[in-house]
Amino acid sequence: MAVDFRRTSITFDPTSGQTQNETATVVFNGRVIRADAALNGFDVQFTDSDHHIFRQTVDASIRTVNNNTVTVGVRYLLRDSSGNIDDRYNGRVDVLVIADVA
Repeated sequence: MAVDFRRTSITFDPTSGQTQNETATVVFNGRVIRADAALNGFDVQFTDSDHHIFRQTVDASIRTVNNNTVTVGVRYLLRDSSGNIDDRYNGRVDVLVIADVA
């Protein structure tokens, strides 16, 4: 067994009113026994204007492992202190997938 790494980027379109959830799939050269995800970086912003940030959530996790394919999910929220998620926000999140490969 060997440890292997794959990077992927997930892009989030301008959205308001909800936490965004997106997935990406990475393929390894052998059967994946187990995997985990780590944030590698991100570029997040309000789409239409400048706001003070009240809350920022960026969370990466493994959704599925199927043979040599791993699906990673990212949950993303950016909001100001108005009490609502009423401002459009977008961004990119880079994820490092670490896998134990047979």
